[in-house]
Amino acid sequence: MDERLATLLADLERAESLAGADLHRAARRASWVAEFTSAQFAELLTAIAQLPMPLSPAADRLLANWLVMAVQARRKAIESRQAVAADTEIVVAAIESLYRNLQAASRARGQLLAWLATGGSAAELALFGGLLLEDPPLDDQDVVQALAPLFQKQRSQAALLFPRLLHAISSPALAAPILDLASFLTREKLVTVHPAADVATELTDLLGELVQTLLRLEEHPDQFGDSAQEVSRRVARGVALAVSLCDALALIGEKPAIGKLYQALRVGHRRLRTEAAAALARLGEQQGATELAQLAAEPIARLRVLAYAEELGISDKIEPHYKTKEARAESELCVWLAEPTQYGVPPTSCVLFDQRQQHWPGFDQPVDCFLFEFQYVVTTDAAGEQALSNIGIAGPLVHAFTADLADLPPEDIYAAFAGWHAQHADIREFDVARLSKSEQLEVQRLKRRLHDEGYSAIEPQRMGYFFGEKALVANVERQGVAGVAVIDFRDTLFFPLRNTRRPLGVEEVYSIYKGRKLLKAFNR
Repeated sequence: MDERLATLLADLERAESLAGADLHRAARRASWVAEFTSAQFAELLTAIAQLPMPLSPAADRLLANWLVMAVQARRKAIESRQAVAADTEIVVAAIESLYRNLQAASRARGQLLAWLATGGSAAELALFGGLLLEDPPLDDQDVVQALAPLFQKQRSQAALLFPRLLHAISSPALAAPILDLASFLTREKLVTVHPAADVATELTDLLGELVQTLLRLEEHPDQFGDSAQEVSRRVARGVALAVSLCDALALIGEKPAIGKLYQALRVGHRRLRTEAAAALARLGEQQGATELAQLAAEPIARLRVLAYAEELGISDKIEPHYKTKEARAESELCVWLAEPTQYGVPPTSCVLFDQRQQHWPGFDQPVDCFLFEFQYVVTTDAAGEQALSNIGIAGPLVHAFTADLADLPPEDIYAAFAGWHAQHADIREFDVARLSKSEQLEVQRLKRRLHDEGYSAIEPQRMGYFFGEKALVANVERQGVAGVAVIDFRDTLFFPLRNTRRPLGVEEVYSIYKGRKLLKAFNR
């Protein structure tokens, strides 16, 4: 067996005990998987399938990470028109064996399916469709990742999966993404008839049932789950499917669904109301266009409303101030904040804090930059109303830190986002514990500089390398006040810990340090 294959298998077998540098090295060995030939990749997958199952959670995460790199490498090879290996059938067989051996909750399953979808050959799509229908990944996100290549380079081949995939319409995890794929193929004119047109009546009935369930759930959420998380999950899945149904029925041109679409407008969820209104407008209902125009006032719905209005030729019905750059930027931030990986819901309020046009790292021309102060107001039985607020950015990127930036001047807030956002081969940083002995000497030199400048209780955290300049980031005290300092061989930056539950940390302060230098250089 190839030495690299043996090392990878050993990593999986001892994954639970890997930590620190060893874990980092194991994760970086994903580059090996990306370089393997078809025969080597198949040998690896076959050997993994023979390991004791189920894999430990740590081993499964490691395997999923390796497979992500394998999928990315295959996509790049196809995009660059490199010759695709002719012996992929051995990989297909190995994938089937491993997939069936992995447990249902394995995060690696979605990546195995994505590898098949990325190739898009008849054999690969046949196995893809079979595995997806018979034994889909347990996690909704893994299903989305599995289908993602079919919305990209392999979208023309995706039509071959229909009508077979429609057998999964009854599956809560599969129905929405499969309908979205069918609608995508229709919208892109890759098919002449919507793949779900023959089951339009069933889709209409399903939308009616789903809308009634969502309405009852809004009135009596306690009847649909024992916890807020469970109820939220049911709402998210129900809304996702209802949204997909609205879009599909409109693209099919299913006028008998109009009554169900009007019922969907009664659901409080703004995403579903937007889709129902757009579907009604597409089917020729004037009230749909009116509802859609009114929804432009909602930042969380605005971008989708504007896109539908343009697609349907009714942009003139949208108030002009909802189509400005500022209005679009506000919507971008609210949509990002509402993602499940962020706050999960849109903010209670979002107000412009600062706006300017400036050069930004990674952009050739000046960029419109917007800072918004957003706020969440939460009502709890114990403490009544509690507010959480912060500053987020939209324009060159959309982001918000956990740390509270509200007390900083706009220039430093922009710097924090610019420094966090910047990517360059000459901008690197490492935990101090990972540095070599020679690099540790540089840490000590910069630590002495901090001491000489009056800082105490110095705890080095990271060493940054910024276009040849070295900078130490450390937790420190200055005149009895704790904070974070960044020092290089010319300047020192210090931010005290403020009276907040979300003070600036090492990441934010070092981002400000980098961002100040970048924005100064770009905006001379």
